[in-house]
Amino acid sequence: MVRCDLPERVHLFTAAGDLERDLPLFPDLVRVLEYWDAKRGSRAMPSRDDLDPPEMVEFLPRIMLADVERQPLRFRYRLCGTGICHVHPGNATRLAADELQPPAYGALVHAQYQDVLRTGRPALHLNVFDDQNRYRSYAHLILPLSRGGAAIDMIMTVDSEAQDQAKMMNLLAQLQRRAGTDFANFYLPPANRTT
Repeated sequence: MVRCDLPERVHLFTAAGDLERDLPLFPDLVRVLEYWDAKRGSRAMPSRDDLDPPEMVEFLPRIMLADVERQPLRFRYRLCGTGICHVHPGNATRLAADELQPPAYGALVHAQYQDVLRTGRPALHLNVFDDQNRYRSYAHLILPLSRGGAAIDMIMTVDSEAQDQAKMMNLLAQLQRRAGTDFANFYLPPANRTT
């Protein structure tokens, strides 16, 4: 669990969720993981070619696909669903994860993808971004993809339907208690801020 106070009153908070314990709080992400698992079959992970957009209509607007570039290690967005644009202002297509703004946020997302690259396993994260003008919180499921079945060549993320809602705040409070930390009400947006 990490909280970063960035310059200009920007706050960033992240917590890794437990797939077995926390994912059921997001039934839409449970279905995404079930879809990914069915597509991989007996392999460690599916390939991009295994994914069929007509089968993914429910969560397609909340998908980001990022190619893994090895030298240097970067995760470059190939596809950003229309439901993602309010979290990442503008279209992030063709940007690398570490180019997301502010820079600390880009570094955080890059590190989350790097962890999935290292483990080869799906991961769940809760991210909160808060500045004077904008507040965003979302859970995202990060899933590895591989053409050859072993070396990860793409990362797929799917953001939760529940964003900036009471369900998200309840999960954040649970993760704080589990980690033994208390950031008080830092994550609750004042009434005059947009969500």
